[in-house]
Amino acid sequence: MNLRCGVPADLPALNAIALEAKAHWGYSKEQLQAWSEDLTVTAESLLVRPVRVVEEKGQPIAFAQLATDTQPWELWAMWVRPGHMGKGAGKALLAWARGLAAAAGQPDLAIDADPNASGFYQHCGARVVGAVPAPIAGSPERARPQLRLRTSAA
Repeated sequence: MNLRCGVPADLPALNAIALEAKAHWGYSKEQLQAWSEDLTVTAESLLVRPVRVVEEKGQPIAFAQLATDTQPWELWAMWVRPGHMGKGAGKALLAWARGLAAAAGQPDLAIDADPNASGFYQHCGARVVGAVPAPIAGSPERARPQLRLRTSAA
């Protein structure tokens, strides 16, 4: 497993990973289509929000994007190809984001999580600080957990 900076040439692969990972949770094709813009990493965002890519055998399998233009900094996106979930890519990406935030003096990292990913973040030490209503067809009570992950910054 190799971690490296994301570059514009990665965008098609990163966007495919995001869509594949979101689809893994059983969302409908219609819902995924409605979210497609939110799941897209743009060239513009790549310039202002750092991206780290996890490669295996030279192929991207996961990535994270960190919003350094918000307070607190926010884990803007983190996606792992379903076949690679549970193998350490997510933990490595979260450690990168946490370390970068700590080095910049950020005491917390904000995470706006998909309900299906909340357990992973909590297992890694994040705490739930709220929820944002996010109803979808067939799940009117759906909410996105809002989490905070302490960094090592004072």
